[in-house]
Amino acid sequence: MTRFPDPAQSRAVLIGSSKFSEADGLPSIPAVSANLEGLKAALTSSTTGSLNSERCTLLSDPLTTSDIGQALAQSAEATDVLFVYYSGHGLVDERGRLYLALSSTKPDQLRWTALPFDALREELAASPASIRILVLDCCFSGRAVEAMSDSHGAITGQIDIAGTYTMTSTTANATSYAPAGAKYTAFTDALLGALKDQESLTLDEVFREVELRLISRGLPRPQRRAINAAGNLILTKSLRTVARRSIGEVSKVQPGHRFSTRRQAHDAGVHRPLQAGICGTRKTGAESIVISGGYKDDEDHGDVIIYTGHGGQDQAGNQVSDQSLDDSGNAALVTSCLEGLPVRVIRGWQSTSVYAPSKGYRYDGLYRVTSYGSKSSLDGFLIWQFRLEACEGTPLPKTQQQDSLGDLTEHAVKRTNARQKSDGNDKFERVITTVQRIVRSNSMHRQVKEWHDNRCQICSVRIEVPGGSYSEGAHIQALESPHNGPDAAGNVLCLCPNCHVMLDSGAIVLNDDLSVIRAGQEVGILNTHPQHIIDLECVKQHRNRWRE
Repeated sequence: MTRFPDPAQSRAVLIGSSKFSEADGLPSIPAVSANLEGLKAALTSSTTGSLNSERCTLLSDPLTTSDIGQALAQSAEATDVLFVYYSGHGLVDERGRLYLALSSTKPDQLRWTALPFDALREELAASPASIRILVLDCCFSGRAVEAMSDSHGAITGQIDIAGTYTMTSTTANATSYAPAGAKYTAFTDALLGALKDQESLTLDEVFREVELRLISRGLPRPQRRAINAAGNLILTKSLRTVARRSIGEVSKVQPGHRFSTRRQAHDAGVHRPLQAGICGTRKTGAESIVISGGYKDDEDHGDVIIYTGHGGQDQAGNQVSDQSLDDSGNAALVTSCLEGLPVRVIRGWQSTSVYAPSKGYRYDGLYRVTSYGSKSSLDGFLIWQFRLEACEGTPLPKTQQQDSLGDLTEHAVKRTNARQKSDGNDKFERVITTVQRIVRSNSMHRQVKEWHDNRCQICSVRIEVPGGSYSEGAHIQALESPHNGPDAAGNVLCLCPNCHVMLDSGAIVLNDDLSVIRAGQEVGILNTHPQHIIDLECVKQHRNRWRE
């Protein structure tokens, strides 16, 4: 179960070393100071933070290990959540042990002038807090994850009892990044972006968001280790609580409904932002988009839209920098594509499209993001474009001068009619497959895929795509008659497309001990999650269906 920290029983210690002696071979890291201030602001914000400012200790450029020891000793009163963060240089001795550098650290005297990670680990083990969170933004920080997972260590056993969450900026043998001139280091910049997400994210969701942001920039993959329910903790609150969020149709609003202003569309719940063209987040997918002529690379063919993502424009509407899938709106459209979620489309009078209304804004129904990709814009910079196709039942929008369009209108109508026909490959590719993805994408199925981090429970493959990862929710016992399986989490698996097809066709079945049988041979054990309890009756029914 997700929850927030108890502010009265929680503490945070934020440690950063930014100033070093060049003579000792350690360059200063100016961004570390901003890291500390930014993280404290996020955790203790009066509107979105979950911790009290007076219970958040900021330790900038400590000179000795005793300075850190004193700060940690004061945190011993935390009985709910203890949050410890370090940013600076991570150094490794000749035995491969991790040390956290201080301003006075000398690389050739690590044992005496730097903080051994083992000492920090022991302090965490001694804490009475029910959840301990350790975040390291330094080179070789992945060694902390290895240390925490040392099954032979007595310290690890003590920590495992209460629950810890360790998140590090890089792997055991890789360096961390602090881009020259950037306000924050790369990892902490991604962390702050995730904590300020429009949704309230758990620690597990924060980590996945950080991971996606860093990988998309070609930076090292962060690491984590979670014990018990620590990953379900939420550190920051969402401001998006005023208007109701929804995917799909809005009650009492039909395609063709007109709004004089964006405010009216907002009040109706059709498109909540008053300025942004994309409404949604990476986690939830895109709720709605507005086509209003903001990007010269857009194409509008009525039932097919080529929609340019957000970002990189100046006030004159020129593309002056590359777009990124890290943008929350672009990331939302990626999720909609991968999950097969419908998106509401609103056209505005500002668009030059023949399908734009002559005034105000018009809701034109549900569309589905069928593909996306990058290209060079007309201005020469990289943009991301998303192809949206009208869902079945969505009418072709009217044009401003329909009678004079002739061939264009006739061509668009033919495309609509073709979409509604029931013959040939068109129906198979654009109707049956799409319907299958809709069924697999309700909130419960998405929860199953989230538990398994989009990793196939059978073959362990996680399909990485630009902006995210992809998996499919597959029912063990089929829903339709005569099988009549339950649409419940216990009857759903998170699978890759290959294993999904094999499960549906009986090429893969499961035994009651969850061993996987393919072509009559046992090939492994189904990957499971503590919160995902498989319904063995559904397993039995599926196996009996394909019994030879």
